[in-house]
Amino acid sequence: MSDNRHPSRDALLRDGFGQLREQRGVSLESFAFTLNALVHAMAPAKSDKMPNLSSLGGLNAESMRTIESWRKRCERWVDGGTELPAWLEEPFVTALEEHGDTDTRVQLARRHGFMGVRRPALGDAPACAFAALGSVGRETGDVMGVVSEMLQDGVLDENDRQYGEQALTDIDDAVAALMSMRALIQERVMGARPALRSVNQ
Repeated sequence: MSDNRHPSRDALLRDGFGQLREQRGVSLESFAFTLNALVHAMAPAKSDKMPNLSSLGGLNAESMRTIESWRKRCERWVDGGTELPAWLEEPFVTALEEHGDTDTRVQLARRHGFMGVRRPALGDAPACAFAALGSVGRETGDVMGVVSEMLQDGVLDENDRQYGEQALTDIDDAVAALMSMRALIQERVMGARPALRSVNQ
């Protein structure tokens, strides 16, 4: 996902959901329920006038209308019919992550001049470590590929400008992948939960 494709924060968030829907088959209904729970958990002062789907007594005509109303509100957010309020960003990103998104938070950090680093996934499954290692390999491989193109003439200079933006993005991705692996080792091997922060680029 390239941040150059996204002129706004809203576009990044909408694209995150769009990719989940396209690649993982995440339905709007499922996402809407997740978002509703997170909105009430993470922004209670802003959501006090919004329906709390987890508190509905059972499926009846009134609760179905409430669920449908919330689904339509979410549909307007993800389709761009309504601007996403700033306070909704954190619950929205977290809802994306609960459905498998790994890129949107990183891209949002970059929009503000920071480097986003993924926290280690919860749980002790070996797949988590292999996924982190795979990410390091993939991202450093991308760096090797683009820099090799730049060095075909044996010189790194202004003639390589056409590759410059991609090279910088790939390097940032590789650094983020390495920091994520570092955090995983710090947590799982050294026994300390890392306090990951975005660092100014």
